[in-house]
Amino acid sequence: MENLIKYVNYKNKQLLNCDFTFKYLFDVIHDQEDRIFGEYLDNYQINNVTYKEMRSYSLKMASFLKKEISDEIDNYVGLFLENSITWVSCFWGLLLAGYKVALLNSKLPLEITNNVIKSLDIKTIVSNVNKFSDKKIIHLDQTNKFISEVNECKELEDIKCANEIAICSTATSLNYKICIFTAEDLTYQVLNAKKIIKTNNMVKAHYEGRLKVLAFLPFYHIFGLVAAYLWFSIFGRTFVFLKDYAPDSIINTIKRHSVTHIFAVPLLWNTITKEINKGLESRDEKTKEKATKWFKRSIAIQNVFPKLGMKFARHIYKEIIDKTLGNSIKFLITGGGPVAEDTMNLINAIGYPLFNGYGSSEIGITSVELRKRVKCRLSSSVGKPFASVNYKIEDAILFVRGKSTCSKIITKDNDVKIVNKDEWYKTNDIAHIDRGGNYYIDGRLDDVYVSPTGEKYNPDNIEKKCLFNNVNNYSIIKMDKYLALIIQISEDTNALMRIKIKDEVENQVNMLRKEGYPLHKIYYTYDKMMNANAIKVSRTILTNNINNGIIQLIPFAKICAEEVKDDLLENKIVKEVAKVFGEVLGIDEAKIGIDQHFIYDLGGSSLDYLCLLVKLKNIYGIDFNFEDYTVASVKEVAKYIIRKNK
Repeated sequence: MENLIKYVNYKNKQLLNCDFTFKYLFDVIHDQEDRIFGEYLDNYQINNVTYKEMRSYSLKMASFLKKEISDEIDNYVGLFLENSITWVSCFWGLLLAGYKVALLNSKLPLEITNNVIKSLDIKTIVSNVNKFSDKKIIHLDQTNKFISEVNECKELEDIKCANEIAICSTATSLNYKICIFTAEDLTYQVLNAKKIIKTNNMVKAHYEGRLKVLAFLPFYHIFGLVAAYLWFSIFGRTFVFLKDYAPDSIINTIKRHSVTHIFAVPLLWNTITKEINKGLESRDEKTKEKATKWFKRSIAIQNVFPKLGMKFARHIYKEIIDKTLGNSIKFLITGGGPVAEDTMNLINAIGYPLFNGYGSSEIGITSVELRKRVKCRLSSSVGKPFASVNYKIEDAILFVRGKSTCSKIITKDNDVKIVNKDEWYKTNDIAHIDRGGNYYIDGRLDDVYVSPTGEKYNPDNIEKKCLFNNVNNYSIIKMDKYLALIIQISEDTNALMRIKIKDEVENQVNMLRKEGYPLHKIYYTYDKMMNANAIKVSRTILTNNINNGIIQLIPFAKICAEEVKDDLLENKIVKEVAKVFGEVLGIDEAKIGIDQHFIYDLGGSSLDYLCLLVKLKNIYGIDFNFEDYTVASVKEVAKYIIRKNK
């Protein structure tokens, strides 16, 4: 394998000798000829695209777009696509054709996107959907294949490259901003990669001679654009593109392509941790006790022998590794918000190195915890600032300045601020620093709750203590004079799961109260707490929706009143199971006797039986023996479910 440090030094020299334009950045990335840029699945086969092919295709895309767009050069053109080879070629194609690029965020409410379009005076949008009726849409399929119509074009020769891109903040506070980055800003962000690799050589770890980055984080988000795409494309590494974002598809893609690096928001890592915990809950007490004991031992060993300890952990937890991300994973980063303490502990304990990063749309990616000892990762530190920026803390608030921050900020009120790189930018993030110069983010200033006694609490710090295995969405917000925990559940949640959720929430809240956290109210809701495409629950939007009656809250006491005794519980589950029997067999559930055998009496096949057990597993979260046909009546299945959950 090549000497990567030597290659990094060579690429850095190229960047330092450049004229800080997107054209030069494009050339430095794409002069790597036969290195593999991208992989994707097509007809169950892995297909490759080289950097040389991507260079040619991007120049052809530039030619195609220049013919299609009637706007004046140097105007903003919107790019509204998800990660794909089409997205990458359009990004470079628009810039090379002379158009500034607005990276439109499909995960934002359409109202905000329309406001961004208006602020930047965007007349043309490249997209695979027709959501913008008053704009010219250049419709391109969101695909990883080269589009034949584009590929037939000649490469653009008359290049007059634009020098700005616009990125919208994630708008979790409703006060979204449009951040303008120049090629110089982003080049300084890329130059940080050299020191990152030298500080922690895990970053450059390969698997079977390859380093492959999962193209999971959206490239229209600053985290995805810089930490995923630019950092690794500059050194000619490979990106693995997803067919879709279904959980099974993500896991299968990671394993099939032997992905080594994943960068994601806490939602993904928390979800993986919940699935691991659910798997352990279905095991016997001895197995669970053994697993918990070895989690602590694994952390202890990794603190003394970081690399050897990780190998040991993966050997001990091979079964879990095989069921989650596989054995090729070498480096993981979480960012974009606080991650649960249990998540950091468990994922690192099983041998996956998960590091905590920090940044924002205004300042870019500015630091990541890079110390090798696992206790440093578990401390929730975001490390030290990169070479391109400086940090300082005043009145517990983090300020940032440096060459790699954005050059211009446009607010939702269309106020335009030119950023002076020598002035400090107030992040509104509460932070502290330890003796070693490592920084910690303690929450957002506007989320702080002041108790009647004058003590200050940040909901982020409380949420980091929580990881509800049976709940998807939850948040802690300020309500009147209290801190309240809001839990989202589904109206069709089965009786057994309601009890499990209630007990889990009650136990967690009691623990938090014992630790001194003032959680005074608990509410449930059947309404969605966040947009289907959002990456996290926004407290501001949630509070706004509650105040406007969009989200209806159910008092904790009402959920408690729905608790049922064992005999009534069995009756409820019998009805629920009978309904599933009916769905699988296509029979009216009222005609199914609770003692009738699924196969011998009701006519189901062995394949139907497997389908039944898969459906029941998804509903109740328990494992069945797929070869045991003795548990095959409604009554037997109901009793089995109750017994497994005790």
